[in-house]
Amino acid sequence: MARLLVVDDDPVSRLILRSMLERLGHIVTEADGVDAALELLSTMAPTDRPELIICDYVMPERDGLDLLEARPLGDVPFVLLTGELNQADLHDHRVDDVTAYLTKPVASEELARVVTELVDPTQPGPSASFAIS
Repeated sequence: MARLLVVDDDPVSRLILRSMLERLGHIVTEADGVDAALELLSTMAPTDRPELIICDYVMPERDGLDLLEARPLGDVPFVLLTGELNQADLHDHRVDDVTAYLTKPVASEELARVVTELVDPTQPGPSASFAIS
């Protein structure tokens, strides 16, 4: 069980992700955008901070990489969630610190594998299809 932050402007996407992650036994906090996530993270007690951030790439005000660049929790793994870009496209963007990415729609098995690999250090790292190298 891990504490996770899901950042997505689409309430249906957040609901689906929350449902999948909670079925895996994780504690999920949600934010509807970058500014909301930054505000939430700035007010959290250190014991409540997430061990993993899953963030949508395309959002109306600021994109997911804006959250990553703000470095609210620089040592926390950051999963970029996107329906529009492939891994080759991501290398052309500001992704040096993205730990892994998932494409929408996310299959529950893929989500479970990536989250488990990132929050449990005894598991092997993300597979090449999810890792940004």
